[in-house]
Amino acid sequence: MDRPGAREVARRIVATAMDGARTVGGGELAAVFLVVPGVLVVAHLLPGSDAWAFSLANDSVLTSRWTLWTAFASSYVHADVNHLLHNVAVYWMIVGVAYPLSAVAGWRSRFAGVTIACLLVVPLVSAWATLTALGPITDAPSIGFSDVNTALLGYLLVVWFVAADRSTHGRIPREWVSVAAPASVAVILATPSSVWYFPQYPAAAAVAAGVSALAFARIRLRRSAGSGRRDSVASPTSSAPIDPVREFLLVLGASVVVSGIVGSMLLVPPGSNVWAHLAGYLVGLAAALPLVGVER
Repeated sequence: MDRPGAREVARRIVATAMDGARTVGGGELAAVFLVVPGVLVVAHLLPGSDAWAFSLANDSVLTSRWTLWTAFASSYVHADVNHLLHNVAVYWMIVGVAYPLSAVAGWRSRFAGVTIACLLVVPLVSAWATLTALGPITDAPSIGFSDVNTALLGYLLVVWFVAADRSTHGRIPREWVSVAAPASVAVILATPSSVWYFPQYPAAAAVAAGVSALAFARIRLRRSAGSGRRDSVASPTSSAPIDPVREFLLVLGASVVVSGIVGSMLLVPPGSNVWAHLAGYLVGLAAALPLVGVER
């Protein structure tokens, strides 16, 4: 069967997006794309919100109720308008592909649950990680939504494999996420960062790489054992072509994951809180990975 041309694919993408928008309704779309940016804008404009920055001079996240509040609220305030707009744009970039991939995967409700969990949990985890790693060397304040954005990036990596499984009729099995997730952590920990305060951690990278290798070996052994019992007649859908719209989503999603990891944890401008980014990414992975095996 001939593949459609670029114009036809573009037409299908637009038509599918319009149909999807009509199906889910304006309320859900507003909740996904406007509520979080709205909260960030209101927090930035609120008088006195600049005092919510989390100071790395604190001894602990739990030093006082005010310290605990700033550990949470600091993720929702920004240094200036450019900082705010950057994080809103990154949020839209990640969610703009994570949400439709969640629809493909049948994970719309899980997307909402993981997002809410990340909004509540990630600020505290990233504040603790930042204080532990950078507190001994600086007392600079920590602010910004990038930790939650990287948590959503971790979710995106996981849901990508579930959506790929469905879109390719199992040719890209969702179980491969158990290889890709620790491998991505190994790359982050082993690759030299552009900032000196996020050094390489060869031992931790080796552990993450070992987990990835074990997951790979387990999958290969299971597939080798299964191939000996499998009927020789292939499934009718095993070689079915991928829908061009879903293929576009998968390519776009993979691009966002790779560029997001590089841009938030490897090639970052001086002053970027890479520790908060890593903490958020790990929380996003931890929140989404258990959902892969809940139902098939």
